[in-house]
Amino acid sequence: MADALLEILIETLGTFVGEELATYLGVGELTQKLRGNLTAIRAVLKDAEEKQITSHVVKDWLQKLRDVAYVLDDILDECSITLKAHGDNKWITRFHPLKILARRNIGKRMKEVAKKIDDIAEERMKFGLQVGVMERQPEDEEWRKTTSVITESEVYGRDKDKEQIVEYLLRHANNSEDLSVYSIVGLGGYGKTTLAQLVYNNESVTTHFDLKIWVCVSDDFSMMKILHSIIESATGQNHNFLTLESMQKKVQEVLQSKRYLLVLDDVWNQEQVKWEKLKHFLKSGNTTKGASILVTTRLEIVASIMGTHPAHHLVGLYDDDIWSLFKQHAFGPDGEEHAELVAIGKEIVRKCVGSPLAAKVLGSLLRFKSEEHQWFSVKESELWNLSEDNPIMSALRLSYFNLKLSLRPCFNFCAVFPKDFEMVKENLIQLWMANGLVTSRGNLQMEHVGNEVWNELYQRSFFQEVKSDFVGNITFKMHDLIHDLAQSVMGEECVASEASCMTNLSTRAHHISCFPSKVNLNPLKKIESLRTFLDIESSYMDMDSYVLPLITPLRALRTRSCHLSALKNLMHLRYLELFSSDITTLPVSVCRLLKLQTLKLEGCNYLSSFPKQLTKLQNLQHLMIKNCRSLKSTPFRIGELTCLKKLTIFIVGSKTGFGLAELHNLQLGGKLHIKGLQKVSNKEDARKANLIGKKDLNRLYLSWGDYTNSHVSSVDAERVLEALEPHSGLKNFGLQGYMGTHFPHWMRNTSILKGLVSIILYDCKNCRQLPPFGKLPCLSTLFVFGMRDIKYIDDDLYELATEKAFTSLKKLTLCDLPNLERVLEVEGVEMLPQLLKLDIRNVPKLALQSLPSVESFFASGGNEELLKSFFYNNGSEDVASSSRGIAGNNLKSLRISHFDGLKELPVELGTLGALDSLTIKYCDEMESFSENLLQGLSSLRTLNISSCNIFKSLSDGMRHLTCLETLRINYCPQFVFPHNMNSLTSLRRLVVWGNENILDSLEGIPSLQNLCLFDFPSITSLPDWLGAMTSLQVLHILKFPKLSSLPDNFQQLQNLQRLYIVACPMLEKRCKRGKGEDWHKIAHIPEFELNFILQSDAKPTKPTICENIINQRMQLLRDDLIKDDFDSMIGQIEDV
Repeated sequence: MADALLEILIETLGTFVGEELATYLGVGELTQKLRGNLTAIRAVLKDAEEKQITSHVVKDWLQKLRDVAYVLDDILDECSITLKAHGDNKWITRFHPLKILARRNIGKRMKEVAKKIDDIAEERMKFGLQVGVMERQPEDEEWRKTTSVITESEVYGRDKDKEQIVEYLLRHANNSEDLSVYSIVGLGGYGKTTLAQLVYNNESVTTHFDLKIWVCVSDDFSMMKILHSIIESATGQNHNFLTLESMQKKVQEVLQSKRYLLVLDDVWNQEQVKWEKLKHFLKSGNTTKGASILVTTRLEIVASIMGTHPAHHLVGLYDDDIWSLFKQHAFGPDGEEHAELVAIGKEIVRKCVGSPLAAKVLGSLLRFKSEEHQWFSVKESELWNLSEDNPIMSALRLSYFNLKLSLRPCFNFCAVFPKDFEMVKENLIQLWMANGLVTSRGNLQMEHVGNEVWNELYQRSFFQEVKSDFVGNITFKMHDLIHDLAQSVMGEECVASEASCMTNLSTRAHHISCFPSKVNLNPLKKIESLRTFLDIESSYMDMDSYVLPLITPLRALRTRSCHLSALKNLMHLRYLELFSSDITTLPVSVCRLLKLQTLKLEGCNYLSSFPKQLTKLQNLQHLMIKNCRSLKSTPFRIGELTCLKKLTIFIVGSKTGFGLAELHNLQLGGKLHIKGLQKVSNKEDARKANLIGKKDLNRLYLSWGDYTNSHVSSVDAERVLEALEPHSGLKNFGLQGYMGTHFPHWMRNTSILKGLVSIILYDCKNCRQLPPFGKLPCLSTLFVFGMRDIKYIDDDLYELATEKAFTSLKKLTLCDLPNLERVLEVEGVEMLPQLLKLDIRNVPKLALQSLPSVESFFASGGNEELLKSFFYNNGSEDVASSSRGIAGNNLKSLRISHFDGLKELPVELGTLGALDSLTIKYCDEMESFSENLLQGLSSLRTLNISSCNIFKSLSDGMRHLTCLETLRINYCPQFVFPHNMNSLTSLRRLVVWGNENILDSLEGIPSLQNLCLFDFPSITSLPDWLGAMTSLQVLHILKFPKLSSLPDNFQQLQNLQRLYIVACPMLEKRCKRGKGEDWHKIAHIPEFELNFILQSDAKPTKPTICENIINQRMQLLRDDLIKDDFDSMIGQIEDV
């Protein structure tokens, strides 16, 4: 990082010499000498950077240079702040006593630093360093002419490896009673992770396994982290478990009765005890054959400890394959291959020892070098001969040292993040800016320069697993070897660690990320110039122990602390991110952070306001607010923040300084959500927002709030919306609470909206007609909520022979549209050819035509005609012609709720061979499923029937559900199970709530492992067959107020691992540990909870159970909700 820092210092000192303040401080001559020394040092910096690899004394010299440069940068930054504070009247306060002390202090520090730099400049003469040319990036480099397309590279030479592993998982592991563990072993950079990804995404593997989970383990084999990752990967939710015990229970619930594939990527742990503990836990409670773990590791000993099968040893790619990969990156897909370069290239490839990573990185390095001598220089580089490096690391170092000096510090900074950390491009660039690693250049602003730097690093293959959403949000990772490279360069400067491991921090640390639990940040105080401190979010945090320490030199801070008194002293801060903090107002001390460029506030649920003086932050470029639900206003006179480029939320206020005029001159980009538009009564005020002039905006959301105290009429709202016309480059657009009867002309102009990818219309109650959204070529997501008068989603004219409607739409949600009849007014037009997910709630008049691409369908609050129009193609009753119906072999999930008149499901449902999940709720006229229907649902794995008052039976056709694994019958009081339950050989989990007459018919389910019985108020005893259900592993008995004892044969349940008894008062005494009359029946069960209190010898835990019952109940409540919050819908679209 030295070059970037020295460049800034030399430039700052040059400006500083001409300032009166230099004389005022008495360091005028000193600054000139400093500038000369730093210029001389910088001239040999390139040679020093390369020689440090083989010379420890040069490396130590560079480290000393960086340390003192950071201190000098702090002093000069403080001087510039002092200069701004004095403004035009700096001489007036010259003789103030405090100013005299400050002057003396700064002068003394400058002289101390100058002496150290004198010594460093003199010391350089000992090393024979050569003067090199400092590169200046030309404005139009060749690499910028190519675009950075985010696609997965072709994988070469791994087909046979993939086939062998897939064969093992599908054949050999399939019949194993034990948990199968298969390891892929190979050198770093050989493509172990890529191979595992090929297996993981193989179509046969996806079909074979009920559940697939990917966990990157890396250096830290932490049980808590692995279990948390399993839960998050399997459920898609980030649960906050406080204990290992509660987390274990959740994982067992997730894996219960499933044939799962768990990939543990990049494992280093050599402690067999840790692995045996995890393996034992994963095995317990799951007897399903074929459950498998796939491990990737560099270490043979790890494979021998973990594996139940001989490891798959991954060797280097063959010459032809490695050459194909290299030339793809070196010449491009269609590039010309010059014979002389090919010859040299093949010699370079041989040095890559079969490593795909080395070939990719070196190929990317040579992509823009077309001269023979440039390729020859790479081939003959002495970096290949470093004895301490393996050949792959030598190749990576070679690529690193071919980076321009100005790019290296940006790459090196990435070492502040832990291995396998998913970085966000925008955040990283802002952190580069905060640390002075990128600066403006000519007409290019800092952020644009940072974007170019990131693109070049990506094109040179330093970044991988790059993902991009449709609005350009980009996330990525670094291969762990490349992370090692960055860390080796940074040494002690970068630390990514648990907070508990920070007690031995070096005083040379400058950039730190940590995972705090109970935090003691006092060790940070001993660091001379700490620049970056990032609190990386963990699942649990003791907030009371987390007090932000005084670390004056900080440039970037990410914290969840609510104790922010130290902020007032962080004068150098450029980047401040507060997340999940309990603050109610932003501290006034923030207004003293005159250098602040980026302010982010996320999940601060109690934050309501900003201090008035925030306009002092004249360098602020990004004010980003997310999920701060209590916020009542945005900053006063925000228009005075003239450098502001991103403002995610603006709340219109009634008082001066809070109106739309504040937005007029701000050149905002990215996302903007304007709230409180009910306070705007005329178009002149609205036009002052100047949305049409904000060409960099790509997501715009407009909200009208509570009209109770508003004098705005529907006509006023129409005029306001007309005046809020944006430019034509939007990707996302949403309206909430708009009270006009018509949409403005610009919303009917498809040339303005042609680039839209998502649209949300929420509670626009008075609108009678929608714009022609069906003609928008890029639209993929459409939400329409709460519009009482519209009859058609699109009533525009179409040419039947040539035009299609909604050609790109993949997700359509329609809710509370009482008069909607059809999607299109014009009949016979082909529409929605790519639709995957369809949600229809409270749309009683809607008729639908054939939609064969749909995979998920949720219908609520409609009538039988809706389903008929969906399943029958224009009245066709030809069951065999299922391709003309809804989904044929595509529909996987079907949920039907609140259909009061629906007596039976259409028999055509039986043609849906791919249906995996079926849920029926609140259908009070439905009595049963026909045998013909069930016969066709042979792929069904999950069946839920809830709150259907007269539903009686599944009929004998239930025997056809040979794949059914989970069955839930909740509050269907007349339901009776058929007598052929023993035919359900795949059924592993059964949940029954509130069905008094059901127990006697449950006997004989052969493979049931998890049984939940809930809310049986009249039952006095459990049937004897329960003791004969020897496959049972988990049993929940809840709310049996009259149940007086357990069956005598209960102790025969020798496989039972967990028993939960809740709200069964007559059982409590009988099941007391060691004392109760029934204790002998349950003493063998490893984990027994009585009213949420653990009774067995298992490790004690806090009250958590029955978590799965609570979670099920909460999910049912969530499913019953008809509306989604507008902000939540925005979040669904915005989140990467």
